[in-house]
Amino acid sequence: MRVIYTAFCFLLLLNVCLVQAEPISLSLSGQESSPLKVYQNAPVKVNNTFHANLYDLTVTKPPLPKEILSVAEFRSGQSFDLHFPKVGAYEICFSREKNAARTCLQLNVLKRTVAQYPLITKKSAS
Repeated sequence: MRVIYTAFCFLLLLNVCLVQAEPISLSLSGQESSPLKVYQNAPVKVNNTFHANLYDLTVTKPPLPKEILSVAEFRSGQSFDLHFPKVGAYEICFSREKNAARTCLQLNVLKRTVAQYPLITKKSAS
């Protein structure tokens, strides 16, 4: 639990945030207990708002070690947009210094569903 708390504090210090491309912010609070939730094919903006570069940033879909995206140096103020076409768990990992321990954000990509309402018909008076 202490490792999770330390990782959470580290993320807050780095001030790295994930926000949807719309002006809705996905808060990092609660990251220590559950993954961030995003919707399938919804645009997500990853932004480094801290005044330091991040290194070896990768996006993967566990349990496969294959990298979906890799950024060697993610500079302060830089951002990029992405979307996740497949439902499931993803990780965004990075380190604060070159060749240092990495911190990972867990993402849970959910299928977007449309609410279906029952068809209401008028009964004819007989």
